[in-house]
Amino acid sequence: MKRTVIFIMCCVLAASVLCSCKKAEKTETYEENIESGMRRTTLYFATEDGYIVPVMKNVPWEEGIGKAALSYLVSGADNDRSAAVMGLKTVIPEGTQYTLRIGEDKEAALNLSNYTPYDNAADEQAMVVAIVNTLCEFPSIDTVKITLDGKPTAALPMGTDISSAMGEFALNVEEGELPVSGTANRLTLYFPNLSASLNIPVTRYVDRTPSFSVAIQELVRGAGSADLMNCFPEGTELMSAYISDGIATVEFTEEFKEIENADGKLEAARDAIYLAANEFEEVYGVDIYVEGAKYSPHTAAVSAPVYVNEFR
Repeated sequence: MKRTVIFIMCCVLAASVLCSCKKAEKTETYEENIESGMRRTTLYFATEDGYIVPVMKNVPWEEGIGKAALSYLVSGADNDRSAAVMGLKTVIPEGTQYTLRIGEDKEAALNLSNYTPYDNAADEQAMVVAIVNTLCEFPSIDTVKITLDGKPTAALPMGTDISSAMGEFALNVEEGELPVSGTANRLTLYFPNLSASLNIPVTRYVDRTPSFSVAIQELVRGAGSADLMNCFPEGTELMSAYISDGIATVEFTEEFKEIENADGKLEAARDAIYLAANEFEEVYGVDIYVEGAKYSPHTAAVSAPVYVNEFR
């Protein structure tokens, strides 16, 4: 699937599109621990397949933590090696310098200097998305205005629009036409990559009101790209899905049991369900049923992911 990250579809929505995470929930990915001297924050990197993915990293506590967080996105021997272990790429060209100022209106002013332009639009756009979403993880930042060499700039050299302040972007928008009903609604789904080493957020537009049940139906439908794993066996249908008392409960048809024949897919499916549920409310576990009976190979004792992805 050819992606120009998210700008093909989102250039119209661009700065006004917020990620599916609510602003009030930022503290879940941005936690301060003074005693350990570390802060957990979410950084955004690119994959070799062109996806942008969030990864939690413990960042040393310091004043100007937003600027420090961006330092991990800059290409260089150490950063590139650390990202490569996860199958990721840094997104800011080596040697780029930057200053960051955060206003009382929660707009971050980021100036790039000594910037070596990319030779293609996709990498340039990926850089902007990763920068903006990384900074918008911080509670003090709602939007980011990027300038180049201290001057307001309408676009970066390969055409990426930076003329106005940008809010968090929807990630990895699937190609294809929006529903023609005029009621397009955005869902964030999580599919593992083919090696199941990363959970990839995918933005899908549907003509139904987003809900946990709708999200699971869309997961069962599968990913729209051969780069991502379909966790659910062919023929599986969703019978019910709901969240109660912090537990996400799903019930599938008999075909789901074929998942036992694919090593690692049950764990991947469980994580996808858990992450989908957390888009709607905080959950602590997943219960899986198959046509009325609890699915015995699945156990709630297996830990669910705390973060979408986490640096190893």
